[in-house]
Amino acid sequence: MNKYNDLEMSILSCLLLKPEYMESLIVEDKHFIKHKKLWVFMKEFYNRFHNFDITLMCSINKNSYKMINYIIMLLDVTPTPILCLEYQQQLIDLYNEEKKERYKIEKIYELANSLLVRNITTKEFGLKVNEVFKNANEIFKEK
Repeated sequence: MNKYNDLEMSILSCLLLKPEYMESLIVEDKHFIKHKKLWVFMKEFYNRFHNFDITLMCSINKNSYKMINYIIMLLDVTPTPILCLEYQQQLIDLYNEEKKERYKIEKIYELANSLLVRNITTKEFGLKVNEVFKNANEIFKEK
């Protein structure tokens, strides 16, 4: 989960430093796992004010102290803003990789249960596991 955290924080920090990057985002809500609430707040705030002014952000938020702590946390990250697009792409890639892994685990679990109750043989199990990997690569377009 830390890999997401670092990338999410880097992206949010880039946006705080360069609000104009909001116009060219490629990430979506679903890509944020750890800091989704902060992401949604920043996205909606930008939609209304087209900036990330700290005074405005604190005036809207019920808990100004918490908002200031979030801002300090984002400013401590110190990403390279010019790499914001690369950070976003990496977050998307990690999200998709995670989906692919979940798919394979679920399918192999189903096959293992079929093998356990003797609905398939060990040979069929091996063939079907290979098929799961092949299907996962096709479904999730492995590069």
